Parts: sequence; C-alpha cells; structure tokens
Amino acid sequence: MIRLLAVVAAALLLTACGDAARLDALATQGKARVVEVVTGDMVRLSDGSDVKLAGITAPRLDAPYGEASRERLARMVLGQDVELLSAGAANDPFGRKVAQLRLAKGRRWVQGRMLREGAVRVRTFPESRALAREMLRREGEGRNAKRGLWALPDYRVLIAGEAAAAAPGFTLVEAQVGQVRTGGDSRILNLGHGFSAVIPARAIQDFDSAGRSPASLEGRLVRVRGYVRDGQLRLDHPEGLEILNPQ
Repeated sequence: MIRLLAVVAAALLLTACGDAARLDALATQGKARVVEVVTGDMVRLSDGSDVKLAGITAPRLDAPYGEASRERLARMVLGQDVELLSAGAANDPFGRKVAQLRLAKGRRWVQGRMLREGAVRVRTFPESRALAREMLRREGEGRNAKRGLWALPDYRVLIAGEAAAAAPGFTLVEAQVGQVRTGGDSRILNLGHGFSAVIPARAIQDFDSAGRSPASLEGRLVRVRGYVRDGQLRLDHPEGLEILNPQ
C-alpha cells in the first residue's frame, strides 16, 4: 500500500510539473482577485473586468449541470488571487478578457481541473487555442470516468444520425469520414446519415500543417466538436477534430 501511494504521488507530481511548464510558456497578463463567479466559464475580477476562461465552455445556468458547473468553479477561485495567462486573443468579441487561469496560491491550473472533473467541455477557437491538446486529454479523463456533466444524457457524444437530427447547439460527434468533397473553396467531410463537417478554405492550410489534411481523413474514425445546425458542423481550426484510429 505504501509503495502504491508513493507511485500515485510521483505521478501527480510529474503531472503538476508538466502543467507548470506548459503554463509558464504562456505570456502573463497579470494577477487579480476573483470577486464573482458568473458561470462555469466566466469570472469577474476586483477591477470590474470579466474574464472568459479560454478553451472551455460551461452549460448555461438554466441548462442541466449549469449551476453545478458554476458552483464548482466558485469553490476553486472565488476570493482567490489568480494569474491570467495568454491563450491567444486577449479579448473576445464581447469585450471580455480571455485567459488561461492559474491560482496564485498553489499554482493550480483552473481549466485543467474543471475539465478533469467533468464540469466543462473543451471549446477552442482559431484565435484562442493554447493548450488545446492537454485540455482535450483532461476532458477525456472526465468523460471516460463519467464525471460531472458526462454522467448526464444531455451531454453524451452523438453519432452521425443523432447529430443530423439534433437541435442547434454545441455538440461532440463521433463518426467515420466517408467521402471528402470540395464545395466552393471548402472541404466537406461526409460523416454519414445526412451529417457533414465543413472545413472552410482559410482553415485548410492549418489542417495540412497539423497532419490532418482533409483528403487524408477518408475512412478515419473521428470526433468533431462545434456548433451543429441543420445537420452540419463547421471546423474552422484543426483542434476541433480528433482522429480516434491513428495509423
């Protein structure tokens, strides 16, 4: 038992060291105290500014698990000093600051813990996607363990037929890529059952650079995420697509 506890402690220490190195690589935007937790992915600072936690999305407060997500974040950061770290764009279209957060005391990564506990999901944007790979890994831990929102049917990963009929909203979908065709300057991934994912022209080079060239995706099992509407999902950066059967 003692040996097992030592192994677990060592693993946690290595993880913490990895987090520290990844976060230290980001540019700092200063420190401030959290005086209000608005939602599970937004806080208000002592200077009156709002901060959208980069790379994650929490359920709306009136949605299943919305209040639980907010409460989980509040237990972690309310009244605490946090360090704001650059995730790309400094502000979102609504004028809110966008940042990765780290507690000043203990230097814990806020988004990483929220994801591991299943309190939020990963949602990156082309202009704000720092630490995306690590966030996806943390989300996977929470999802596989059915923690938090992952225990609810509202947030389960859909298959293509379900996604084709789903109401508009942010969704995760797993499917096998069929034909990849050209639509104007875009690439359209046929995921079956009337559902597709569109890679716009300006994002194709990013997909190529990330080793996910659209043409190479035919026959691959993928997980895509984004806003689904009318049986279609837009993939405007490669972090929105995970290959589940790597070659």
